[in-house]
Amino acid sequence: MPDGDGPFPTLVTRTIYGLPIAPLGGEPFDSRRTLPDRAADEDEDEDEDGDEDGDDDLDPAEALARGWPLITENGYALVIQNTRGRMGSGGVDRSWLDDRSDGYDLVEWVADQPWSNGRIGIFGDSGLGMTAALAAAAQPPSLDAVFLQAAPADPFGIDMAPEGGGMKVETLLLQGASLAFDVSPGHVAARGIAPAEVPEFVEAIGGYFGALAQGIEDPLSSEVWMAAPLGRSEELARLMPFWSLLADADVLAAYRTELDVRGDILVPTSIVSLWQDSFARSAVALHADLVERGVPTELLVVNGSHYEIDDPRIYPEPRMLSWFDHWLKDAPAPARADVELAVQGEADAFLRADAMADLVAPALVVHLTDDGGMEPRGDGAEGEVVFTSDPADPVPTLGGRNLLAAAGTQDHASLLGRPDIAVFRTAPSTVESWIAGPVVADLTVRTEAPSFDVSARLLEIAPDGTARLVLSHLARVAAASPGETRVTVELGQIVHRVAPGHALALLLAGSDFPAWDRNPQTGGDLFTSGEMRSATLGIVTGGAMPSALAIPLFTAN
Repeated sequence: MPDGDGPFPTLVTRTIYGLPIAPLGGEPFDSRRTLPDRAADEDEDEDEDGDEDGDDDLDPAEALARGWPLITENGYALVIQNTRGRMGSGGVDRSWLDDRSDGYDLVEWVADQPWSNGRIGIFGDSGLGMTAALAAAAQPPSLDAVFLQAAPADPFGIDMAPEGGGMKVETLLLQGASLAFDVSPGHVAARGIAPAEVPEFVEAIGGYFGALAQGIEDPLSSEVWMAAPLGRSEELARLMPFWSLLADADVLAAYRTELDVRGDILVPTSIVSLWQDSFARSAVALHADLVERGVPTELLVVNGSHYEIDDPRIYPEPRMLSWFDHWLKDAPAPARADVELAVQGEADAFLRADAMADLVAPALVVHLTDDGGMEPRGDGAEGEVVFTSDPADPVPTLGGRNLLAAAGTQDHASLLGRPDIAVFRTAPSTVESWIAGPVVADLTVRTEAPSFDVSARLLEIAPDGTARLVLSHLARVAAASPGETRVTVELGQIVHRVAPGHALALLLAGSDFPAWDRNPQTGGDLFTSGEMRSATLGIVTGGAMPSALAIPLFTAN
């Protein structure tokens, strides 16, 4: 509660973790004043350099638990609830499948409390943002506004397991295994696990999670990551209903339906994402959905990856409190553009407008050529660039929009000589330019494999040979007919400056592991079978169905 007499406007968050977590929304904070026991030592915690507020030493990963004093000091009551089946809460943790109804119930309960004035906002980072979005999607009548940071809006339709696509195993395996650690005793009992079995479960799940976490640094040398079938843990399957989605198509379909909040949120929603976050794609999609339906919204995309979201140094200005002050306290609307997009990798550089359409450049379509080029106009003659994809020796992930594997714009120069990839390059740019908008590769692939993947990575090549990743994504053809197949890889949206003298390149491969699961190229999958085969993939250039890349490009003029 804040100081003073209520009732108060109230903010709500529902946590899948154990700490009283509340996002900062870009607000700086006094790092000594976080939890009550630290606040009691305030006078003793001054930094050695005399910096009293400690912001220069901010560890973004620690910031998650530090936002709640800021909330109450600004006149809001704050309600933090452990979700069903976690920590002290009863019931079975079905990992977000109950969070629409449970969130609805909590908001309406808060509205009836004497200390709340009935003006309610809900918020959260990451998994807490997912619970907030799901509560809002249930449309509780007393909810007035939403604030989401680094949160998925359609995790199993866009981000982690798009229909017809692969599975984002670097996120699903590690995050899924970590969810086991905070389940409640009631959840354990309801899953039929006897008290005498618990120590064995703790040891087994801890060992499995530890092997995943250690192996993510070098997954191609990791027995647990290279296992086929992948993701086998009897203990996790018994303890966590979530785990079954890896191998059960019906469970995965239920997650796709239940966790897609697009079309369902009716109240003003502020969205913050990061260019290299696992969930950037669905955050942008949610903003587009809200705009289309006329729901008040704003979107900020900053630089960085998932766990940097609470570092105030990446924000152009604080956002969360001003958003709630407007919708819950009738303060003036924040004086900022509705859409603010950071220029990837550049500090304090943003494109701003009140409509996303104003920040999307016209698409330059370049055709892939059989000599490894990309030209605005192809010569029409059909050609082919061929490589072999071997799931037993996958092309490694180097950066990208990852949660637990190393994220960001990593150098791909070490991959460019591999025989199991195809690389197509533009000529070096003569002017400064900006990629601004969605990048799409439309490809014709020739293969006899019954199933295959196409990993597409857009690179910026410097004169010294450095090949920085701009964007990447993967498309899966789960049931291919022999011959030619048209494949579209939607790499996603970005704002990225291309320096004069630099070229763009498109790297194509049959894998991107461990960001995505390996396609065994047999027509099956590696969650239920250990069988796999190599496959020859041919990228068709020119002819009746040429392969091309659409790049939205602004130039200096």
